Amino acid sequence: MVFVSSLTPPKAPEPTPLENLVAMPHRLFFFGGIVQTLFLIALLLFQYGFSASLNISTIFYHVYGMSFGAFTQFFVGFLLTVFPRYLARPNPPKSSYLLAGVGINIGALSLFIAAFSSNIFLWVAFVLIFISYVKLFWELVKIQLESKVENKTDTTWLLISFGFGLFGQILLILSNFYNFEILATGVTFYLYLFFVVMTVSQKMIPFFAANVMQNYIMKKSKYFLHILFFALIAKVLLLEFGFNSLLADLVIFITITYELVKWRLPFKGSPAILWVLFLSIWWSSVGFLLFVIDGFLKLFGSSFHLGDAPLHALALGYFTTVLIGFGTRVLLGHSGREPVADKYTAIIFYLIQVMTLIRICADVFNGFYLHAIVLAVIFWFLVFGWWSGRFGKILFEK
Repeated sequence: MVFVSSLTPPKAPEPTPLENLVAMPHRLFFFGGIVQTLFLIALLLFQYGFSASLNISTIFYHVYGMSFGAFTQFFVGFLLTVFPRYLARPNPPKSSYLLAGVGINIGALSLFIAAFSSNIFLWVAFVLIFISYVKLFWELVKIQLESKVENKTDTTWLLISFGFGLFGQILLILSNFYNFEILATGVTFYLYLFFVVMTVSQKMIPFFAANVMQNYIMKKSKYFLHILFFALIAKVLLLEFGFNSLLADLVIFITITYELVKWRLPFKGSPAILWVLFLSIWWSSVGFLLFVIDGFLKLFGSSFHLGDAPLHALALGYFTTVLIGFGTRVLLGHSGREPVADKYTAIIFYLIQVMTLIRICADVFNGFYLHAIVLAVIFWFLVFGWWSGRFGKILFEK
């Protein structure tokens, strides 16, 4: 017996929490996205809640930082996980994304430091985030090029959006020297952030519904993304040249609303992990309805405007809700757990909706602007803190 046991190989050492974190792309980038979101939202609290004088313009931490230091990490974490499945390719090796993941997070932290110190840190952020973005973009392109799958429509649209993200990032960096703020923000927000989220949504939400709900049949329009894409380009150009974007907004609103009505998403009887995704995508219609209303107000010379309320209906109501919804599903599903949302997770989803309404009211009721922004920021910390506390630990597990 002793002789046999001596030949038994020793038990392999358990991986450390850090090794677990970097073992899969969604783990590393979701963790980075959570951390950077909290840091960047903290800058809003410093500026609006404590009247702090920051060393960098709001566009660099609220537009550039949130877009490329926070949201991009959630996008990449999700896409590096699903691209191989969409395109029948093996999962990417850790070496393909680890250094880029470290670089983008050091860059985002440099952006936070730059808000309180030298502009040198701002340029460190630009360089590291840009190089990391290019590397991660190329990894997605390689998966596409190496795939033999015939239908690459959705992944092609996603790569086009990432290309516009690269363009928007360059414009934001150049806005240090030239008056590119409007074009840079438009390209980044609509042709990158919005279009990535919408492309993923129109692929995955009806698919999830068909898998979970009996008798649900997907009914998607063939040219939905085509119409939406060119209407978004028109909106960005109209904004850049100082024109009312009402016509483009109207086309986008009608296109999205028609498509969502056509889908007939089964809210009734759907589990929380599913209906929150249905709710999130309807915020896209609400956001562009607000743009249409604001466009009519401007057309008729009204002194009352909605300000950034439509934009935050999209950024908070749509992007953030769908991010938490997809993020929760990925974290549970890829850790061997059943992808369900308990009552506490449902409360988190409700809090996001409250946060969105508060931020919209900040622009609609100007007298409460600062108070509403601070309250919305507090909700951000509550939502992300609670969500990361419940699900973030999964990122470090085996």
